[in-house]
Amino acid sequence: MESARGRVISKRVFDEIKSHLIKQVEKGFEFFDHKEVAGWFMGTRGENITEVSGIITSALVDMLISRRELFPKDPNYITEDVKSSVGYKRGIQSVIDQSQHLLRLLNKYSLPMYSLRYQGHMTWDITLPSMVGYFAAMLQNQNNVTPQASPATTVLELLVCNDIANMAGFTIQPIDDDSGDKDTIYAWSHLSCDGTVANIESMWAARELKFFPLGIKYALNKGQYLEDLVDTLKIPGEDRLYRDATAWELLNLRQDQILDLPEQICEQKQRTGPQTTISDVWKNLTDGYSLNARGINFFESQYLEKEYICPPCVIVPSTKHYSWIKAASLLGIGHGQKGLKEKELVNIDVIKNDGLINVYVDPEGKVKTDLLNGVLRTCKENKKPVVMVVGVMGTTEEGAVDPLEKILQQREQFRNDATGSFEYVIHADAAWGGYFLSCFRKPFEMEKQDKGDRFENQHNWFRDSVYTSMTKIPECDSVTIDPHKMGYIPYPAGTLTYKNGKIVNLLTFSAPYISSGHSGSGSGGSGINTRNIGECGIEGSKSGAAAACVYLSHMVIRPDRRGHGKIVNQSMLNSKLFYLYLGSLKHKHPKDKFEVVMFNEPETDLAAYQKLLWESDLNTEDGSNQLFEVLKNIAGDQNIIDYIFVDKKDRSSVRTQELNNRVFEKLTLEPGQPVEEQDIFVSKTTFHRNEYGDDFMNTLARRVYQGCEDPNNIEQIPCIRSVIMDPWAIFTHAGKRHNFFVEIFIPRLREVVNGLCKK
Repeated sequence: MESARGRVISKRVFDEIKSHLIKQVEKGFEFFDHKEVAGWFMGTRGENITEVSGIITSALVDMLISRRELFPKDPNYITEDVKSSVGYKRGIQSVIDQSQHLLRLLNKYSLPMYSLRYQGHMTWDITLPSMVGYFAAMLQNQNNVTPQASPATTVLELLVCNDIANMAGFTIQPIDDDSGDKDTIYAWSHLSCDGTVANIESMWAARELKFFPLGIKYALNKGQYLEDLVDTLKIPGEDRLYRDATAWELLNLRQDQILDLPEQICEQKQRTGPQTTISDVWKNLTDGYSLNARGINFFESQYLEKEYICPPCVIVPSTKHYSWIKAASLLGIGHGQKGLKEKELVNIDVIKNDGLINVYVDPEGKVKTDLLNGVLRTCKENKKPVVMVVGVMGTTEEGAVDPLEKILQQREQFRNDATGSFEYVIHADAAWGGYFLSCFRKPFEMEKQDKGDRFENQHNWFRDSVYTSMTKIPECDSVTIDPHKMGYIPYPAGTLTYKNGKIVNLLTFSAPYISSGHSGSGSGGSGINTRNIGECGIEGSKSGAAAACVYLSHMVIRPDRRGHGKIVNQSMLNSKLFYLYLGSLKHKHPKDKFEVVMFNEPETDLAAYQKLLWESDLNTEDGSNQLFEVLKNIAGDQNIIDYIFVDKKDRSSVRTQELNNRVFEKLTLEPGQPVEEQDIFVSKTTFHRNEYGDDFMNTLARRVYQGCEDPNNIEQIPCIRSVIMDPWAIFTHAGKRHNFFVEIFIPRLREVVNGLCKK
C-alpha cells in the first residue's frame, strides 16, 4: 500500500489548494465585457510588457528566495570567491551570449502566432496565467510520473483533469474522496502530451476492454485463476453462467458489465477462500489473461477462429485526424484501405480483414450516419467485432462537428436489436473542439460536482445542431480534449477522459522505483487518491509544468460561460464575420480578377449584406441586429474558415491548384525566412477523393469549377484555411475603433491574389 507519509503530503497539498478554492468561490467570478480579456493575454503587440515583466520577475525571485530560505544552515557552493573566478565569469558570460543569440533567432524566424495577422494553423496566443503557471512550475522541474517526483503538480493534474471532465459534463469523484459512492460511475482523466497520444491510448483501452471478457472465460478453465468460480460466476446483470456465453456474446458485453466483473469475482472469492482484494483480482486478471498479456494470436486461435469471427475493427469518419492511422498501426489493427466505393464499405468480402474502416462524409464534412449504420450492420451480420466508433467534434480541416446524437442513437438501436446485442465503445475526438463546450457550460467551480443539467444554449454564435451534438459528449465512453488548442495553453497539454474510470486498470503497469501500491479503487482509507499517473496509459515521465499552467489558467479564466466561453464565443463571431467579408467580395469588389468559393456554401445570397457589412459600424459592442440575426446559422460548425480562390479567366482544376498553392506560398513563412518579410499568414489543405468520398468531392467540385470540368474526374481540390482564434479582430484600436479584417487583412489578401492572377 502507499506510504502514510506520501498520502499525508498529498492531503496537505490538496487542503491548501482547497482552502484557496473556497475563498475564490466566496469572492465570486464576475461576468466581464470584452475588455477584460485584455488582462488575460500578453498582448498581440506586447502591450502588457510592464505587467508581464513584473509577474515573471516576481515568480523567478520568489523561487530563488525560497531556495535560499529552505535550508538556511546549508553551505553555499557559489560564494563570492567563486563568482570572482575566471571560470565562473566565463560560464555566466557564455550563458548571456548564447541566450541573446537564441532570443534573436526565435524572434527573427518564428511564426507570430500571437498576432492578428496570423490566421493560419490551429494555434494563437497563450493566456497570461497559463504562461506564468508553466514558467513557475518549470523552475521546479516536477515529473508527474509519480507523486514521489511531483507531490504538488500531481495534485494539480488531478484537479485540472477533473475540471476538464466536469466542463465536458462527466461525473467526477473529488480527489479527496477515496471511497466514493459505490453505485456511481466516476470519470477518470489525465494529461497527455497531445491529442495524438490520447487518441492512441483510447483505442488501446477499447481494444483491451473488448477482449477482456474472453480472457476471463479462459481463466475459468481447469487449472486457471478462476476455476473455482466456473459454476457460480454470472454475467453482470444477467441470470446465466458466464461459462455458457459464446465468444461472440462476450465480445458484445457493455463496458460497465465488463468493468463490474472484477468486483463480482472479488466478492465470490472472499466467500470461498483466503482474503482477496480488488487490487489482487485486477492484477491477476490483467497480468495473466488480458490481451496485453496473452497477445492477439492467443485469442484468435482460442476463440475467433473456432467461432468463425472476423478480425476486429475501429470505425472512423474519413475526416479523422491522422493520429487514428497511427493508433491502428501501432496496435497491430492495421489502417485499412483507401478509396473504396460506398457500396464496398457494406460488402463483408471487401472489409472483412480491415482494421480501420473509413466512413465517408457529407458535403459539410460530417460523417454520413446512414452509411455508418450500413457498415455497422454489415459487421454485426458477419460477426466482425467493432472495437470503437469515433465521432470527431471539430475536424482539423473543416471544423465540422459529427452528429454525435445520431451515432449514440444508432448504438442504442443495436443494443436493443431483437437479433442480439451489438456493442462497441464510442469515443469523441474533441481535441480541437472540446473547449467550445465552455460556451455552453453553466458556471461551476473547480473540484465541485454539479448535479442536474450542466449546459445551456444561450448567448452564443453556434448553430443549434452544434449545441445538440457537443453536449452529447458525456454520453460517450471517452473523450480527447486538448488545452493547448482552444484552451490557449502552451504545448504540450492534451487530456484523455474515460467515462468509467475503472478502465485504467486495463492499462496499468508498475515499476518498483515509482510504484506506491495504492490502487485508488475504492479501497477506503484517509487522504486523497494519488495513484501514480505514470503507471496508467502510454506516457511515463511528463512535465508537471503542463498541469500547473492549465490549473492557473482555469483559476483565472473559468472554463464555462463566465470566462473561457467568452473568449471562444468572440472568436466564433469573428470567424463568421470573416466568412461574410470573403463571401461578399464579389459584390464589394466586382473588378477583382478572382472569385472566392467558400467551403461552406452560403444559405442565401450575400449581396444583401454587402452594404450593411462593409459600410456600417460593426465596431460597436452591440453591432447591427439585422446582420447578427443571420450570423448564428452561417459558415461552419466552429471557427475554421475554408475558402478557394478561382481565377475568373481560367477556372480549370490545374489553374485552381496552381493559384491556391501560390497564394499559400506567398502567405506563409519558409524555414530560414525572416518573419518581417511576411505581413499576413494563412494555412492550406487539400481534399482528396479517396479520403472524402464522391458526395463531398462532387458537391464541392461543381461549385468551384461551375461546369467547366466533370466533377467525377476531380481527384483533389485545394483549399486555403484560416483558423480565427483571436477575440479582438473587430475591436482593435488605431486612434479610433478599427476593424482589422477590413483595414489590413483582407486588403492584403486581395492584393496578393489579384497579383497572382495578373501573372
